[in-house]
Amino acid sequence: MARRSPLPALSLCVVALGAGACASTVVGYGDSRDAGFDIDDASDAPDADDVSDADDAGDADDVPDLPEVPRVEEDCATPFDDDGDGLANEGCPCAPAGATQRCFERPGSLFNGMCRMGAQACGADGAWGACVGSWLPDAARRCQFSETFSDTAVSRRAVDIVWALDTSGSMTQETAYVNDNLNRFASVMAASGLDYRVVMVARRGAGSLRVCVPPPLGGPACADNARFRAVDQYVGSHDALTQIVSRHAGYRDFLRADSARFFVVVTDDESALAADEFDRRVRALGGFDGYVFHSIVGYESRADCPTMVARGSVYLTLTERTRGQRAKVCASDWSSIFTAFARDIVSRVTSWVLSQRPRVDTIQVWVTPPRGAERLLPTGWTYDPAMNRVTLSPDAIPEAGSTVRVVYRTAATSP
Repeated sequence: MARRSPLPALSLCVVALGAGACASTVVGYGDSRDAGFDIDDASDAPDADDVSDADDAGDADDVPDLPEVPRVEEDCATPFDDDGDGLANEGCPCAPAGATQRCFERPGSLFNGMCRMGAQACGADGAWGACVGSWLPDAARRCQFSETFSDTAVSRRAVDIVWALDTSGSMTQETAYVNDNLNRFASVMAASGLDYRVVMVARRGAGSLRVCVPPPLGGPACADNARFRAVDQYVGSHDALTQIVSRHAGYRDFLRADSARFFVVVTDDESALAADEFDRRVRALGGFDGYVFHSIVGYESRADCPTMVARGSVYLTLTERTRGQRAKVCASDWSSIFTAFARDIVSRVTSWVLSQRPRVDTIQVWVTPPRGAERLLPTGWTYDPAMNRVTLSPDAIPEAGSTVRVVYRTAATSP
């Protein structure tokens, strides 16, 4: 039997506000059922007049009309791109020339969060010009990026701090300062909930030019404790770095394999071991990649620091390289030095590395405690561009089980 061939499929695509949605509609040509004749028998083929009008769908009038696609017009009364062509208020008249108005080259539904309006000027031709300065959504239609970090207080890395104290004859007062303030140093970390341990390379004992750390950090009668290990070693004027490396066996078992590691050297003199050589030797010990070096040393000259013997250039170099903290050995208030060093250590292990580079002035930090509503943290945090991370100060660290959400506009999508 003979069959009529169908027409090709007609494709209908509706575009709305820049997002396409397409569907295919097949328009049939007549009825494909058997028309009552045998295709092999030419005598059975009907004449043209035998084909009824009901079966004949070949006339154009028999094809059903396609629905009209509604066209969204640009609305000159809004600042948005209403018709989805990537332009705002194109073809809209304006007056007088030089006048300006806000604009946004996307539909109004996409203007939210950290997106911002731009501005366009009325041209001499009486039409609005290009929209400039707007912050548009990214390819995923986001105006801002949000990252959530969970269980902030209990997931921080353990911290191990190795101190080396010059106990030569010129360091009598400085040794007393260390004895008086090590518990202050430890208390800041303890209050933050940080898992920390302290190693002290120096002469142990209760006499002059010796270190005796009382409880709670140290044990009774200058003894060690769960968080404190003393390595009884005389440290001369120039050999603090050498003793840190050479006496490693005396504290190696006290350090945790996955800990964040810090050094603090206290001396009024210069090192005999160069910064590069110390760095090479200490890394060779294993586990010290990424260490941070703090120093309490002499700075520029005796005029600047009267009690120093020599400027601690090597220590200051190591401090600068590792972005550590420094303080003057001639300072009179060592309690603030120890507090600042401890706070810095806590902050460095209470941080969140961002997956995108932020526009710094848009960063927001939100905290949600285990029980309670999310709240904005306006202060108590800093952004480190070198590490692309947000760190909290010790007094802003949330309780265990909290979540921290960092919201920001990415630098790549901001003019």
